Amino acid sequence: MASADSQSSVTLRDIAARAGVSVATVSRALAGRGELSRRTRERVADAAEALGYERGATQSGRPTSLDPHLIEFVLGSFDDAWTDAVTSGGRDAAFAAGYDLVLTLERSDPKNDWPTRVATRRPSGVIIGIIQPTRRQLAELRGLRIPIVLLDPRSEPDVALSSVGTTDWQGGYDAGAHLANCGYERYVVVTGSPQYRFGRAREEGFRAAIAELRPAAEVITVQSAWSDAPLTEELVRPLTYDRSVGVFACNDEMALAVYRAAHAARRSIPADVGVIGFNDEARAAAASPALTSVRQPLTDMAARAVHLISELRSHGADAHGRVELPTELIVRASTRTVS
Repeated sequence: MASADSQSSVTLRDIAARAGVSVATVSRALAGRGELSRRTRERVADAAEALGYERGATQSGRPTSLDPHLIEFVLGSFDDAWTDAVTSGGRDAAFAAGYDLVLTLERSDPKNDWPTRVATRRPSGVIIGIIQPTRRQLAELRGLRIPIVLLDPRSEPDVALSSVGTTDWQGGYDAGAHLANCGYERYVVVTGSPQYRFGRAREEGFRAAIAELRPAAEVITVQSAWSDAPLTEELVRPLTYDRSVGVFACNDEMALAVYRAAHAARRSIPADVGVIGFNDEARAAAASPALTSVRQPLTDMAARAVHLISELRSHGADAHGRVELPTELIVRASTRTVS
């Protein structure tokens, strides 16, 4: 290990010579700026470590080495029940583990994108919630050797990354089995658009249960919006037939839109229309009638992501694969009593 005197004498020029890059490239790599490849960032980091370079602060006074007490939580918004739950769970777990938690918003301006801000702060790790990071964004963080954990990613995660989610397929299956056992005659699944990974898994689980328990029953798919789900003709139409209908919506927002559709179709919940949502937000229990919903352990998922960051830092592992926590069907008054 280099002594304190040797550390202080190491310059950017020394690192550049060892890494085989320019001084400007070294400066950008150590500051987390610029369009540099993962390999270049790693080569600079290796050279700096080999020479014992440990600059105390950048020109702005921020630390350039990983902050051992800071985890960054990157989200696309902070204005819904999902983000409220995961930030609460992440905060409590971070504080209990001795970390501070920084909340970072994804922005549309590439010059002010979250990887640039993360690189400036150099946290101990980054949890990325629902957002699907681009290859460029991941390369920036990997070049800085900052551990990454994806929370409920929108598409199948990179196999080299750790991710935390829930048993989406099983949750959809449990919803379908419950509606089938309630004796509804036709079935509707309301899926979100765009069709994210977790939405597809929930629909597939639901269809598997109906195919197994009601093989002759028709299943209709209706597209809706994940947030601010509107009341549409496509949503109302399947509820207007004479037979009873069991509806599974891939989140609670869309399930509550089904309530409005049932009212527009003059159909009663749960006698004519049974409704199940997904997430089990607080408003599910407050709905009239109270909404049956598949509960995601959101606070536990966020806490597990924090623990993964700690493990990645402690053991230096590259990945832990995917961690899935179990869902639970919470039965309320929006579905019939099981016959």
